[in-house]
Amino acid sequence: MRLLAIFAVGLALSACVSREAVYQRSLAAPHPDVPQSDFEQIAEVLSYRTHQSITNVKALPNDMVMVHAAFPGEQGPGSGDDFALVKRDGRWHMLNATNAVVE
Repeated sequence: MRLLAIFAVGLALSACVSREAVYQRSLAAPHPDVPQSDFEQIAEVLSYRTHQSITNVKALPNDMVMVHAAFPGEQGPGSGDDFALVKRDGRWHMLNATNAVVE
């Protein structure tokens, strides 16, 4: 019973991670193919969509990027999530599964 209570408290605290904390953790990710100003915008967009931090960014043609995000310490196959973003009119936007912009 005590273990269950500890787990519940830990889960509740992990859900309370602020958007700013996620953004700041994401800024530490390597992004050699993406300019710093673009990367900061990408990190900001993702901080509104997930509590996971950016771990990898891959630049694609046509002003698109694929971003992998995971919780700190999460590694291995199947860990984290992938997000597709596109730059339109100077701003980065997340795409959904049908490649439509999510506002």
